Amino acid sequence: MPILFARIQDDVPLKLRKGAWYRVVELNDLQAVIEVNRRKVGVLRAWLEIRDRPPQRWAVVEGKDNRKAPPPLRGTYGVCPNCRARTPLPKKARTHQCKKCGNEFEIDWVEAGIKISG
Repeated sequence: MPILFARIQDDVPLKLRKGAWYRVVELNDLQAVIEVNRRKVGVLRAWLEIRDRPPQRWAVVEGKDNRKAPPPLRGTYGVCPNCRARTPLPKKARTHQCKKCGNEFEIDWVEAGIKISG
């Protein structure tokens, strides 16, 4: 199986991070098994957006129900497409440099449904 990546659709009733990309470990007509924190989790395939390439931009995650997360990650934050580090994103910025890996990438505000001006 080729390497695939998936994220859950917005209206799916699962306790997974909205907007975050996960590696697909297994895939059939009805279900996908994704890797979440080194654990395998089965998810209905219809609930996922599946791609054959890893994201090339910061994924914007809206963490509305993440009271257990560190304070900077309790709202909207970004996931680096290179190293998967999580960090708060500067509002209205079009790009952001990752403090962990040092790479700079565009921020995927459009797919997150967030409009920025400027």
